[in-house]
Amino acid sequence: MDDDEQKGYTWEAGYAEGLNINEVLVEDEGGSIEKSIAKYVADSKRKARLEKRPEKIRLGIMRHIMIVIDCSRFMTNKAMPPSRFVVVMKALQSFLERFFEQNPIAQIGLITCKDRKAERLTMMTGNIRVLKEALNSMSEAFCGGDFSLQNALQLACANLKGMPGHVSREVLIVMAALSSIDPGNIFSTIETMKRMNIRCSAIGLSAEMFICKEMAKATKGEYSVALDPDHLQLLFSKHTLPPSSAKSSECNAIHVGFPHHELIKTRSFCVCHPDSKPISSRGFICTQCGARHCSIPAECPVCKLTLVAAPQLARAFRHLQPLAAFQQIDVTRGSCYACETRLTSEGFRCEKCRLVFCLDCDTLLHESLHVCPGCK
Repeated sequence: MDDDEQKGYTWEAGYAEGLNINEVLVEDEGGSIEKSIAKYVADSKRKARLEKRPEKIRLGIMRHIMIVIDCSRFMTNKAMPPSRFVVVMKALQSFLERFFEQNPIAQIGLITCKDRKAERLTMMTGNIRVLKEALNSMSEAFCGGDFSLQNALQLACANLKGMPGHVSREVLIVMAALSSIDPGNIFSTIETMKRMNIRCSAIGLSAEMFICKEMAKATKGEYSVALDPDHLQLLFSKHTLPPSSAKSSECNAIHVGFPHHELIKTRSFCVCHPDSKPISSRGFICTQCGARHCSIPAECPVCKLTLVAAPQLARAFRHLQPLAAFQQIDVTRGSCYACETRLTSEGFRCEKCRLVFCLDCDTLLHESLHVCPGCK
């Protein structure tokens, strides 16, 4: 074949199945691509909603996640107005609420990385209030310096290596920098994470980076680049579902306590707030050692017993039998079975009870309730 007749280059074949920028991001009359991005995000949500989730597989229900927040100078960029830092903080607040709604017995820790150093912002906890207070304490003035992926991974590994083998250990990195200033060989750190079965995922805010792609591929994580704030919310929502568990992971019986929420009349300190008085006169008493807790789920720091409520445990196991995706159909008349809204164009039909729902109810059933009101 002549050079004039050759179409593209060999290296372009690696991106043939990926995102075709020229087809997806089409400029409008004013030269803007905002409408194209909005259409792409809407199509991605629709595709995720209609995708059938696998059944009868092992899932990492007890999730322990360290979230690494890039606080380098690149976070102050105005590419996502008002700034990447503000957009990420808002997305994280929303993610925490949805995450603990879907994973009530999971725990999250926060790590910040700036000036080539990684620091732990919060310890691993299942208390969403502690995590939100830590995020609210940060400001855009806190950002500066360069990002170090290796230091962030090493700190996350140090916090996760002591976890029991039956839990799902994960790292989620929110990265705006286009470079990583590392003190050593980053690939050896990635091999360590792979050997310890720590799943590393990343969400980029600038452009795709080779090292992040290789990290996610080696540890069976996910790596995506956010196009705008709405797309960032969509990428965060993908991490609310528990990942599949490796066959090599341990299977152990776990001792769990179910304390009652009661009024505590005796004077006592709370293990959640050792430096201050309890935030409420009500609390939870550990069923094994009698330590006082402000909220559950939590792991008692005294006797290491996992404390949960029965509804929380039930919500955690609903992922093992997910609600099947509804079939999208064309509807010219009729109303939604749940909210009784009149259907004019499209509907979503349950394959078991054959009832039709609107788009909003379909989203609510699959993302929050996980049950069909028409099935018995």
